[in-house]
This record gives sequence, C-alpha cells and structure tokens, in this order.
Amino acid sequence: MKNLKRVLLLMGIITFALSLTACGGTEDKASTEKTKTETAKAETKEKKKTDPNTLGDYKVEILSSEVVKDYAGSDAIAVKTKFTNNSKENTSFMVAIDQQVFQNGTQLETTVSADGGMGGVDKDVQPGATLEITDYYKLQDTQNKVDVEAKELISFSKNTVKKSFELK
Repeated sequence: MKNLKRVLLLMGIITFALSLTACGGTEDKASTEKTKTETAKAETKEKKKTDPNTLGDYKVEILSSEVVKDYAGSDAIAVKTKFTNNSKENTSFMVAIDQQVFQNGTQLETTVSADGGMGGVDKDVQPGATLEITDYYKLQDTQNKVDVEAKELISFSKNTVKKSFELK
C-alpha cells in the first residue's frame, strides 16, 4: 500500500513536470548563462559545507531501533528517525523520503505497530519544523544486524543516510 502511494505520487509529479516543460517560453541567452554560472558556483560552495544528514530539502537523522511485535504478533524492528522539513511546503516523511531496511542482504517488508499506528510517517510537517517518527519493518530473525538506508524519494542525487543496528 505504501509503495503504491509512492508510485502514484511519483507518476503525478513526473506528469506535472512534463506539462510545465511544454509551457516554456524564450529567454535572453546571456542572462540564462549568467544565472547558470551563478547557480553552479552556489551549489559547489553549498556542497562543501553540507550536513551528511541532508537529503535535498530535508534533514534525516536515523536515531535508534528497538525489536518489537507488530500488529500480527511477529517480530519487527521499530526504527526511530528525526525528520526536518526544510522545503517551502508542508510534507510528510512518507512522501519525501524513501527509507529501506535490510537484513541478511534482503529488504524487509514494512508493517504496522501492535497498536495499529503508523508512527507519524504520514503526518505533514510544516517548513522548518522537525518530527520524530517511527517506522516498522518485519524482521527475518532477531539475531542478525539490520541496515537502514534513507534517501530522498524523488531526486537525481545519490546522497544516502545510513545506519546499522546490531540486534543481539
């Protein structure tokens, strides 16, 4: 269900972006080149002092994990993450960030907590605000380590925030 929402959102954004490019007009070539140069310099300067937890317009800090039971009584891992929205619009962690959890080299399925809650991943966060969320994943076992990777959902950047947790 979560992946379906992400796919539908991605398709909508791509369609919107394509329709905007069809509406483009003409621009002064010298002005465009100057703007591109200034933007490239600013981006290079920004990259030098970028926080490793910054993913585009968002900041993601993977805080901790805990082995819990999910709604079906199966072993799960609850991953606590701090999400800061530095964009100009309200957005939720679920819409902005693709967080994947792996155990034994295989991606774990998302699940729901024992109380049926979603841990705040679906709550919108206003620009400049921070929310601590908890996401749940069904474990394969309770012995082997778990690797968490977060990246911006829609981005050409390869920036990733990673953290590993020992379950023993």
